Order: sequence, then structure tokens, then C-alpha cells
Amino acid sequence: MLSHLKEVNKIKYSTLSALGTFLVLYSSLIPFSNTIIEAFYPEVKNISVEAASNNLSAVIWSVFICLQPAFLILVRHLKPYEISYAFPLFTSLYSASFYFLPLLGHTPNENFWFFFWLIIITLFLLSTMQAINVVFKIQKVKEKAYMNAMQKKYSNDIK
Repeated sequence: MLSHLKEVNKIKYSTLSALGTFLVLYSSLIPFSNTIIEAFYPEVKNISVEAASNNLSAVIWSVFICLQPAFLILVRHLKPYEISYAFPLFTSLYSASFYFLPLLGHTPNENFWFFFWLIIITLFLLSTMQAINVVFKIQKVKEKAYMNAMQKKYSNDIK
């Protein structure tokens, strides 16, 4: 009976992880939502939004770029597989490079080196995330061992 409950929990956990992974992968489309909308409604480029001093397509891009981190934080509780964060990181860096590089006086060229460095930065960020996870797991094991030792000492002192 107990083994059956463990199996049910594994299935539930893996289903939630799979859903979380799918949602993380889906979030990688968020920076391109204005392009997707433009494919179906090309007139959004021509609609001006006075409050933003820009066209509707740019406003949609700005809003969705701001929503992507919040979406990823919410999905984080579903425990998606860490590797799935590669795609949203890559698309966020890609999108951000076309916003920030012109502000610095550079024009991003979509050539081999542009994508090479985006991939290198993405891999660096993923490995940093993984290293932080390992450090936290080691810290949890140390705390658990310390708590067990303290409980053992306390129970021996009571006797």
C-alpha cells in the first residue's frame, strides 16, 4: 500500500514538472508575442499609443517583456526541469540585445558571432543556476546532519 502511494506521488510530481517545463518553454515565446500578433493583425504597427509615444506593437512587446519574469517566477513552483530555462534565457537575451545595444551605439548583426555569444552567455547563466542549486542542496544536507546531531545529543542528555 505504501509503495503505491509513493508511485502516485512520483506520477503527480512528474506531471507537475512536465507542466512546469512546458510553461517555461512557452514563456520563451513571450518576447516575440508582438511579432506573432503582427502576423495575424498587421495593422497593430500603424496604431499609435499616445501615452507610450509609440506604436501598439512596441507597447505589446514592452508589456510582455515585463510580464515574462513574473510568469517564470510563478511557474518556478511547479519545479520544471532546469534545462528548460535555456530557451527563455536565450530569447530574453536575444530580445534585450536589440533594445540595449542600439542605446550603447552598436547595431546587433544576426551573424554567427552574435548567436555564439548569446549561447555562451545562456550556458554561463544556466551553469550558474545549477551551481547555486548544488550549494543550496549541500547546505540543506549540512543543516539536516547538524539537526540530527543536536537531537541525538539532546535525547542523550535527557536520559
